Order: sequence, then structure tokens, then C-alpha cells
Amino acid sequence: MAESSEYKPLSAASAVVRNPLSVIAMFVLLVEVIATITLIQISEHQLIALPLVWFVVVFPTLIALLFFGTLWWKHQYLYSPMEYRSDEAFLTAMHRLQRVEARQEAAELNPRTVDEVQSIQVVDRLLALGDVRSAVRVGRTFLDVGQYEVAARVFRHILEKTATDHDDRYNALANLGYAQIGLKQYEDAIATLNETISLVVANPWHNLALAYAHYKLSRNTSDDHYREFKKRLAKGKKRNWFEDSRDFYTNLYPDMADHL
Repeated sequence: MAESSEYKPLSAASAVVRNPLSVIAMFVLLVEVIATITLIQISEHQLIALPLVWFVVVFPTLIALLFFGTLWWKHQYLYSPMEYRSDEAFLTAMHRLQRVEARQEAAELNPRTVDEVQSIQVVDRLLALGDVRSAVRVGRTFLDVGQYEVAARVFRHILEKTATDHDDRYNALANLGYAQIGLKQYEDAIATLNETISLVVANPWHNLALAYAHYKLSRNTSDDHYREFKKRLAKGKKRNWFEDSRDFYTNLYPDMADHL
């Protein structure tokens, strides 16, 4: 016996009735036919016929404009769930569409003008869709323009809403560490970045950020922070990525540019 979830093609009649586009077309056709027949019947009464003529001309034009507007901004509503092979396929398509829309909204955020509350709302929407990485990019927009306090709050919000075993949790942690360096909270940055390294293998970003934090805390060549600075710096410079981005790191950490 076939399972209830098995795909069954719709008959032509069912497709017409269930498809939103077909319903709209039938509605417009019905209205136009009724209006045209009425116009023929009252053609001798100019006061009544003139407004009806305008209606016959304007109505399909308005429907066409609304259709193309829907097609541009909300095209997902033009498809019926019955056009998908299964409920799961329909829900998956809607989920992907919502994720694309949320990412687009995040990409359009201007950190210099956007309200922080609005940014958190976009972050929450992305997190609800399971897109932690894109949520982190929202915080990065503030980090990149030097709004370290806002960036740190966004990253902490992401960490509070993200499971401890999530694969992208380290991304939020690492960026929180960079924001803490921007805020000159070097001890906190070291703790955060060390937690990041406990989750993933340290890359030049992590090692050089740690090196910089230890460098800023060092007081003399015998200090523990200075030794840790040299250790992290050496590890960061061993990575293949480092040579390709040496100038970038030099501009990012000018205080220790001579060591880079």
C-alpha cells in the first residue's frame, strides 16, 4: 500500500483551482466578462457607461501592477503547497527563502545609522533560522567601523542564544575577543580567545590577536605576558595565511608592526 506522503500529480482541474495564479486569472476574467456585458447593455446611458469604461480599462492594469509587485517582493505566495512533491519540500523551500530574505536584510544594515534594537531583531531572525554565521556578520559590521561596545553586545547576545556545541559558536567568540581588544579589555580578550582556541585550531587571526593582547599587557622582557606574546606571535607567523596578509596585520596591530 502506498504511503500517504507519496507524491500524487494533480489533475488539470485541481491544479487550476488550487494554484493562486489560476485563481487570480479566473477572477480577473470573470470581472472583465461581467463588466463588458454590462457595458453593452447600458451603452446608451453615457453617465453610467463612462465610469464603467474606465473600470474595464484600469482594473486589469491595476491587477497587472499588483501581480508584478508580488512577483518581485513576495513571489513565494504565488505558489501553492500542492505544487511541491511533499510537505517537507514545501517547508524546506519556504525556510530557504526566509533565510535569503533575512540575509538580505542583514546585508543592508548600515552600522552608522541603524538602531541597535533593529540589529538585534535581525540577529534573532537569523538565529531562529539557524544561520549563526550570518548573525555574526551583523556584529562584524559594527566591529569594522570601530563601534566595539555595540559589536560586543551583539556577539554576547548571539552566544546567549547559541548552543554550546554549535559549530559556529567559535566565530562569535573570536569576534567578541576582537571587540574586547578594541575596548582595551585585554585580559577579557585573552580569556575569550583562549576559549575560542579550545574549540578550534588557532589560525593567524586568533594567534595574532592573542599576541597583541599580551603585548599590550607586557611591562618588560621578563614579564609572562611578553613571553606569551612572543609565543603566540611565532605561532601566528607560521601559518600559510600570514604571509599573504602581512600588510593587513601590520595595519591592524601597528603597535607591534616591527615584530610582524
